[in-house]
Amino acid sequence: MLRLVLTAGLIAFAAAPALAASCDVNAESAAVVAAWGSKVRDGSLPEDKLADISSKIQSIPSISAKDPDKACATLAEIKRELGL
Repeated sequence: MLRLVLTAGLIAFAAAPALAASCDVNAESAAVVAAWGSKVRDGSLPEDKLADISSKIQSIPSISAKDPDKACATLAEIKRELGL
């Protein structure tokens, strides 16, 4: 699980800058990864839910490259799932 946390964190920080996005994709990604990592550590979400959120986090860089606004929407969805 730690490996998954580190991978998600690296992917989030490697996301390309989104100039026309309605949010700062890199900052939002970093916040989401931090919150996700916290949920992993405290065990407050089921393992399958964490895995689903992880796959969404890992898709952010490719989504952001194609459609920064969709990346922002995906990040907002992830934040809701994490209870932020």
